[in-house]
Amino acid sequence: MKDHTSRVRLPPDAPGPLVEQLMQIQPKLQRVLETSMPPALRERLGSVTVHQLGALGFLPPTGATMRQFAEAVGISGAAATALADRMIKQGLAERRSDPGDRRTVLLAPTEQALKLLSAFRVWQREAMAVVLGRLEPAQLAIFAEVLTVLSEQPLV
Repeated sequence: MKDHTSRVRLPPDAPGPLVEQLMQIQPKLQRVLETSMPPALRERLGSVTVHQLGALGFLPPTGATMRQFAEAVGISGAAATALADRMIKQGLAERRSDPGDRRTVLLAPTEQALKLLSAFRVWQREAMAVVLGRLEPAQLAIFAEVLTVLSEQPLV
C-alpha cells in the first residue's frame, strides 16, 4: 500500500466539481445494481429492505444481544430495538433466551432470513462482478486501493 500522507484534503462542504461528480455517480451506480436484480429475487424480498438485509448480516445465527446488534449496525439502542421489532414482525428475526443466562435476550435471524440473505448475497456478488468486469485490471487495482483507503477510518 502506498503512503497516503500527502493526500488532497477537501473540506466537507466543498462544492468542487469532483465532489459533485461523485455525488451524481453514486445513485446511478446504485440504480444499475438494483435494476439488475432478478425479478424472482425481488419478489422473494417483498418488503424487506436492503437496510434490513444489511442488519441481518451482522446477526450471528446463534443471536446477539440488542447492545451487540446496535453496535454492529452502528445505530442507537432505541433505533436497534425499532429495527429488530420490524424484522421480527416480518419473520426475519426472533428473540431467544440466552442458554447461558436466561435473563439475557438474544436477537437471532430466522431460517427464512438466512436463506433470503444467502440468495441476496449471491446476487450481490454476481452483480458486483459484472460491474467490476467493466474495468481493466489496472483500473480495478486502483479502485480496490481507493476503497481500502476510504474505509480505513471513520470521518470523525
